[in-house]
Amino acid sequence: MKPTVLYSEEEIDRRVRDLGTEIGKTYTGEEICLVGLMKGCLIFMADMMRAIPLEMSCHYLRAVTQQEGSGSMTTEIVYSADIPYEGKHIVLLDDIIDTGITLSFLLDHIQERNPRSLKVCALIDKPSDRKIDVQPDWSAFTIREPLDYIVGYGLAYDEQFRGLPFLGTIPRPARPAEGRKIILSSQG
Repeated sequence: MKPTVLYSEEEIDRRVRDLGTEIGKTYTGEEICLVGLMKGCLIFMADMMRAIPLEMSCHYLRAVTQQEGSGSMTTEIVYSADIPYEGKHIVLLDDIIDTGITLSFLLDHIQERNPRSLKVCALIDKPSDRKIDVQPDWSAFTIREPLDYIVGYGLAYDEQFRGLPFLGTIPRPARPAEGRKIILSSQG
């Protein structure tokens, strides 16, 4: 299966540089703490680290969504207690904001740690898929219409296509109709 190109390598590079400049202007003269939601934002985070002209520390969170035998979805968030949120300017990087469920959960837990500020930068914002009203402060691309499954530039389907230099689409796999559970794990 060959993905159809949605955004080229050049378009992504241009948007990442623009976002880096915008974030740099927002926090002029400040240090930020970049927190990436793995694995999908791995490449996006690496490029953003180079594009933001500020001093920064970098940390990772991991969210894994699995389909259970009953057809329901379970999202496990590995939330690291050793990330120094308190008093810091936190920029949370996410690959795709669709339902907003995982992002809302993370924002609530990070806010409990009293950051100086907390903003969200997404590679892709899909507002038409929202179940919870959360909005990114910045997004590289906004997709308003339903699309096939998005892959490339760090995004994968069944661990394939992650290394593509562009964002593309493949036919959407069937999704379960059941509910979703979120499990919080803590490390550190």
